[in-house]
Amino acid sequence: MINNISNILKTASVLQASSKHTATVIFMHGLGDTGRGWIDVMEMIQEKGNGHIKFICPTAPIQPVSINNGYRMNSWYDIKSLTSRGGENKHEVDSSKGIIENIISNEIENGIPSERILIGGFSQGCALSLYTFYTQKSTKLAGCLGLSGYMVLSSIFPELMKGTVNLNQPLRMFHGEDDEVVSFSWGQNAFETLKKEGANGEFFSLPFLGHSTCQEEYDLMTEFIKLRLPPQ
Repeated sequence: MINNISNILKTASVLQASSKHTATVIFMHGLGDTGRGWIDVMEMIQEKGNGHIKFICPTAPIQPVSINNGYRMNSWYDIKSLTSRGGENKHEVDSSKGIIENIISNEIENGIPSERILIGGFSQGCALSLYTFYTQKSTKLAGCLGLSGYMVLSSIFPELMKGTVNLNQPLRMFHGEDDEVVSFSWGQNAFETLKKEGANGEFFSLPFLGHSTCQEEYDLMTEFIKLRLPPQ
């Protein structure tokens, strides 16, 4: 995987700030999707009084995915099963974490303080955002949004997050109670593990929602972004 910033941004979908740029949201898509799949949601959030925010939706590298018989698709790391957690390759997860860290570093170099940068993601992208957020040892971020996700590398995650500067930074997680792809219990367990480790978060259960999103979720995401990244 090539992690230099010019290649990363070439495949990302970027929504520039519509007024003076003072904050950035980086949002990661799920398995088989691209950054383009989320840019409409980001536009909707930006239009609700968030013109000062730039939204970056990176696209995962194309690689073989075991649960799809080795078929190559956009994926942040290989997924071996949808019925049991674990088995992820730490090197692959760290490589994708490096992509997000490069975007963060680029934003900081362009004048946006790390505490004005918020990250989030959906499904596999949620797992990556949680991992990236809670393994930062010196880069304090504004917060994290996690939609319909789970804890990647769950057996070692609590150890890896020791010493994180983001333990007290706000987290907001969402999960559909009828999720047929990523079990509701996986999201709930991820949140409970994070809380046990001292994380500062909220978990929203969404009745009747499958592996998808809804307007209530968008409204709560917008509220969180406004709270964490107010205009300056």
